[in-house]
Amino acid sequence: MGYITQDRFDKFWVGFVLGLIGACLGFVIFGFVWSLGTDHSFTFYIEDVLSGITSLFQDKVVTISILIDVVLFYLFLRIHWYNVSKGLLAVVILSVPVALYLY
Repeated sequence: MGYITQDRFDKFWVGFVLGLIGACLGFVIFGFVWSLGTDHSFTFYIEDVLSGITSLFQDKVVTISILIDVVLFYLFLRIHWYNVSKGLLAVVILSVPVALYLY
């Protein structure tokens, strides 16, 4: 069994996929925290954000969901995986127009 080298996983697409997974994970974590702080359920949170019935906080959900990607970006920069960091940064940059549209 060979060692995992930096070159094997230091790819742009790996960072992009990790960024999408991180954004989805941030969305779910924020939903659970939000449902604990309010009297609504997690399903209500999902339906409300996706349907846009009360679009008062949709832009904030996108922004907070991306925070996990910012942490991952920092961690991958520290271990010098620059291509993965570029993929993560692409997801963060692509989320800005989405947040502006939902604002």
